[in-house]
Amino acid sequence: MANPLWKQIWTEILAWWKRVWFEAKLTARLKMIEWENQWQSEAERKERFEPIYREKPVDEELQTGESKLLGGEMRLTAKWVVESEEEVEGDDPQGKV
Repeated sequence: MANPLWKQIWTEILAWWKRVWFEAKLTARLKMIEWENQWQSEAERKERFEPIYREKPVDEELQTGESKLLGGEMRLTAKWVVESEEEVEGDDPQGKV
């Protein structure tokens, strides 16, 4: 008589343990996915939104006198501005034959 009762108890304990194990694995997996997405978005943000510093040499025609001592044109821009400028330079109709 005790045998079927113990069997049922063990069956319920195993079913409970499997459910708890599955929920723990699912929670851990979802947390890892969330961390990975946060890392990727942070890397993309750094790549896309960090300013790009550019400095050109002194232009003798534009800079005369003491302004030459300051150096050439300096510019901070975003990456997409640089990319759009490169696209415009590439689409120059005067450069085509």
